[in-house]
Amino acid sequence: MKPNPFHVLGLPVSASDEEVAERFRELAVTGAQDAGELAEWAKDELMGLPETRELHVLLEAPDADYRGERWEDFARQYGRPPAAFDAAAGPTEAPQATDFDLAAVARRLVDGMLTPPAVDIRPALDNAPVPLRLERSPLEVRDVLFG
Repeated sequence: MKPNPFHVLGLPVSASDEEVAERFRELAVTGAQDAGELAEWAKDELMGLPETRELHVLLEAPDADYRGERWEDFARQYGRPPAAFDAAAGPTEAPQATDFDLAAVARRLVDGMLTPPAVDIRPALDNAPVPLRLERSPLEVRDVLFG
């Protein structure tokens, strides 16, 4: 069973015919023989009959995003071994307490804890679970004392 053409090309279901053709050209140039044939099949499926494309749209996972897989393919094809930053930088020391202004850090923390968050009560008033009547309080003293 062949995979979904959107997955083969790494495109979202909203991709236009131009985007499908462009992605096919990219895969045909950079891909292997098998990948090129599969990409051509996917292009034909998406740019052929509208009913076939709609079927693939329905069978595609919602909100599918293949950018991560495309990045992995790119990295595999053009990637180099990572640079050895540790060897280039030389020996380093761990930061010491004297490297920080602890009073400034404490002030920032306290300021953040003492600043109240901004609160908007308008949505709660507009969508109250119980109708809000302000002309008379719901319970009076005589109601409590005398029932």
